[in-house]
Amino acid sequence: MEAIVWSRSNRLELITALEPQIGSPWQVKVEIAMTGICGTDLAVAAGKERGDYDVIRGHEAAGVVVEVGSEVTSVRVGDRVVIDPNKSCGQCRFCRRDKPHLCSGVNGDGMAISGITESGTFARFFVTDEQFVHLIPDHMTWEQAVFIEPLACVLHNYNEAQVRNDDAVLVLGSGPMGLLCQIVGKRRAGFVAATEVNPHRLQQAASVADVTIHPELLNEAIVSKWLGERKFDVVIDAVGNQFHTAERFVDRGGRIVPFGIHAGFQHTFKPTSYLQQGIKVIGAGEYLNTFQDALKLASELNELDGMVTKRYRLDEHEIAIAELLNVNKAQESGQVKETMKTVFIP
Repeated sequence: MEAIVWSRSNRLELITALEPQIGSPWQVKVEIAMTGICGTDLAVAAGKERGDYDVIRGHEAAGVVVEVGSEVTSVRVGDRVVIDPNKSCGQCRFCRRDKPHLCSGVNGDGMAISGITESGTFARFFVTDEQFVHLIPDHMTWEQAVFIEPLACVLHNYNEAQVRNDDAVLVLGSGPMGLLCQIVGKRRAGFVAATEVNPHRLQQAASVADVTIHPELLNEAIVSKWLGERKFDVVIDAVGNQFHTAERFVDRGGRIVPFGIHAGFQHTFKPTSYLQQGIKVIGAGEYLNTFQDALKLASELNELDGMVTKRYRLDEHEIAIAELLNVNKAQESGQVKETMKTVFIP
C-alpha cells in the first residue's frame, strides 16, 4: 500500500509499505477514509520539530472497520470510527495516577502516538488496539470526524486554563487549531478576540470570534475599546511564537496557554513579573478525558465541513505540503485563496 513517511532524507516521502495486519485478538483494522494534515506534521516538514525516521505520519483520521480480532466487542466490520492516536500504556507511574496524557511509556521512552512515534494514518489501512477506536454517528461527515482529535486537544487546554463564562479570551492565530480555539471559546467564554495575518483565515475567524484584527494593528488602545480597563483573562498562542504578544495583552491574574508547535522558538521572561501579577503559564500536555466530549461537539458543528478546503491523494502530498508551508505567501500572490484545513483521502 502507499504510505507517507518521514524519510532519512528529512522530508515527507511516499513509499510502498506492507499492509498492516492484526497481531492480537484485541486489535482492529481500519480502512482510512480521510486523514487531516496536522500542524505537527507541518512543523516536522518545516524543520521546526524533530520527526522519527521511517514512521508513517498522520494521526487525525477516521475510517471504516474492515477486520476485528477475536476478542473485540465494541466495534464490528462495517462500523465507522475515529482514531485516538494517543496510546497511553496504562502501566507507567503517570497512567497509574490517572494521568494518561502524561504517559511516559512502559520503558520510559514516552507515550506511543500513532503517526508520531509509530505507524499512523497517512496510508490506506491502519491497525490499532480496540480501545483506541471510537464509533461515530451515522450522520457525522468524515470532515467532522477528522476534527475530533484536534478538538480534544482544544477542550483539554480550555479545561486546564479553567476558562469561565465571564472570561475574555484572545486567540493568537486563526489557522485550523486557532479557529477551533475560537469555536470552543464562544461556548466557554464571554468574549473572544482573534488575530491572523492571512486574509482568508481572518475572514473565517470573523464568522466565529466577537472581534478580529491583523496582529500588527493590535494595541492597547484597541484592547481598551473592546474591554475597557481590563485586558484578556486568557491568551492562547495558536501560532507557537507569540509569547511576547501574550505577555503584552494578558491581564493580572490571567493565563497564557502555549498551544502552537514551534520547537525552535525561545522566549525570555521575568519570573518576578509573573509572581507580582499572578500570571500563570498553562502547559496542558496531551488531551485528558476529552475525546468523547470532542466527538459529541464535532457532531454538532456543521461548520467543520467548510473548514476542509483542500483534499489530496497520498501521491499528491508534495503539492499539499508545499501549499501549506507557503500558505501566506501563496495567498498574498493569489495562488491559494481558500486554504484552511487540508486532508488526504487514501
